[in-house]
Amino acid sequence: MPKISLVMPCYSLTAELLDMAIENALTYRNQVDELIICEDGGRISGNLANMSNIYAYFNENKGFTANVNRGLKLATGDFVIVASSDTQLAAGNIRDLCVDGKITSPKNEQTDELWGACFCVPKEILESRGLLNETMKTYYSDEEYKERTKDIFQTVDSVKVLHEQQQTVKVAGVEGKMDDDKKAYENLVK
Repeated sequence: MPKISLVMPCYSLTAELLDMAIENALTYRNQVDELIICEDGGRISGNLANMSNIYAYFNENKGFTANVNRGLKLATGDFVIVASSDTQLAAGNIRDLCVDGKITSPKNEQTDELWGACFCVPKEILESRGLLNETMKTYYSDEEYKERTKDIFQTVDSVKVLHEQQQTVKVAGVEGKMDDDKKAYENLVK
């Protein structure tokens, strides 16, 4: 049976965001072999550290993309799932996302394409196709990755993940401030 790592990027600036991250991490914990929680300049949490196999902390906020990439580099699983701290497993077996040779996301209301809030990548694809592009700090890095890997993507209907819609970016004050990331993305896809 393949080993599954789950990377959860967190930005726990408030007690509410920390509680949400803990609650959501618990929904995945028993279905993965390795839980990697990457805290990006928020609160250091003994609870998150205790439930994870690896707890990584940036003193300074590096942004979503760098935080995800750090977790991807630390992962030792055959498959690596990225699940934002504002997502939770609602139904299904997370292992269904693990499809050889494919990047997958659960089917959701927002898109039938790669979904930055929750996606799974086989380790060999990470090695051959690379990590998220850190030119974009918060937004669009998943869009760029989606474009780069669309030939090997599929949705998985049997897994349901609930997303609490950008809770961390609202608290951080970056909601709607994506002009620099949008320009970087547009320059890459020209």
